[in-house]
Amino acid sequence: MTASAPRGIAVVDIGATTSKVVLFDSELGEIDTRRTETVHRAAPPYRHIDAQRVVEFTAGAIGELDRVLPIDVIVVSACGSTLGCVDENGELAAPVMDYLAEPPAEIVEGYTKIAPRFAETFCNTWPAALSLGMQLYWLETAFPDAFTRIRSIMTWSQYLAFRLGGRQTCEISTLGAFSQLLDVVKGDFSSLVRQRGWVGRFAPLTRAWDDIGELSGEFRPAMFSGRGRIVCGVHDSDANYLRYLAAGFDELTLLSTGTFIVVFESQANVFGLDPGRETFSFTNVFGRPVGCCGFFGGREFDTLLARAAPSEATAAEIQAIIAEGVFALPSFSDAGGPVAGSANRGRIEGPFTGVPAQRASLATIYTALMTSEALDAVDSRSPIVVDGPFSRNSLFCSLVAALRPGQRVASSLAQEGTAAGAAVLALMKPAGELPKFAVELKPHEPGAFPGLAAYQRTWRAKARSDALMTSVLS
Repeated sequence: MTASAPRGIAVVDIGATTSKVVLFDSELGEIDTRRTETVHRAAPPYRHIDAQRVVEFTAGAIGELDRVLPIDVIVVSACGSTLGCVDENGELAAPVMDYLAEPPAEIVEGYTKIAPRFAETFCNTWPAALSLGMQLYWLETAFPDAFTRIRSIMTWSQYLAFRLGGRQTCEISTLGAFSQLLDVVKGDFSSLVRQRGWVGRFAPLTRAWDDIGELSGEFRPAMFSGRGRIVCGVHDSDANYLRYLAAGFDELTLLSTGTFIVVFESQANVFGLDPGRETFSFTNVFGRPVGCCGFFGGREFDTLLARAAPSEATAAEIQAIIAEGVFALPSFSDAGGPVAGSANRGRIEGPFTGVPAQRASLATIYTALMTSEALDAVDSRSPIVVDGPFSRNSLFCSLVAALRPGQRVASSLAQEGTAAGAAVLALMKPAGELPKFAVELKPHEPGAFPGLAAYQRTWRAKARSDALMTSVLS
């Protein structure tokens, strides 16, 4: 370790369901973790995140972990589609909107008329409040008094960094994550932001690895021994991708799994993305757009599981599902993902008994089939790496490998891959030079499932037929 290398790096990893603070050493070795539930509150005024609870947990965890290893750098990596809008005193002008908040019909209708074109932002308007443009329009239209008080709009990671002691900032990997706020080609605010007069309300755009301050005395215990330097922070999925860039992966298809499953294809042509298949570009911390496709994979998986455990899935039961023609057809969420027109059309067809082993196995093969469709949507041909919770699901990985015979499939062995990727920011040079770190992977052989290819063809035909019928009826 050099004299300037941080002793401890605290990564504040705030997801939609779980909040964590993970402590790393300067070699990205995971030392300790604190975690809690991310608390969401119902309306009024709309479904929102309990931001104060997140800040209090984070500050307490940093203080505890500094006693384990002095924390010299703090990095926030949080879920996207979330904003912190503050007044002239730095207090929230409106609660932090949950991206699953359901806007009223008149807000959806009004936003549809002003949403920027796909060719500009390389993303559709996503359901609920997933599009940040929709969130701001909703606030401006339905809560004008609160909107008038807004003096600074920060992306979620940067708002949390500000609360810990940093200055007010925004960062491009969150602005460039299907927000409709970024003109992807120009790397600047979209026409929506300019036409609505929002440009001057955004905090300054800052690089993810730039220093923005130090841990506030309010949160710094008397015995705090680290330097507590805060860097700007990053979108959580892009943090995960950054880890592979640091490992030297030039050609990569990354499956970032969790509530969402997002496919990052390093070689995709963003100008060839199909808006009908929920493809989009993800702008990384260096300002480069990466072709992606996403769907609510983890959420749909849980819906199909019902009360079954994922571990109850078996290869034998998957083979029986194939042989008997049991199909879970998309989609079990309000986003159709790579199967256009399938939102909220999910159904099960065939001799389905609902016993736990069959239910868990059906959830597994359905998620693998949807993942393969997402890979096709971005013309994926690179080696595939599964990261996140599904990386520990060997049946899922073997199914993906069987469905993608021309591509190698491996899974990450890191328990906290997203947090480790965010920790890379603490070690970057001011000019943006990445440190070099190895990524430990487990290769997966294609599972032996006779009849899988024919089953996939039938599943695809049924899924697309359902979606086409929806389109005709609408």
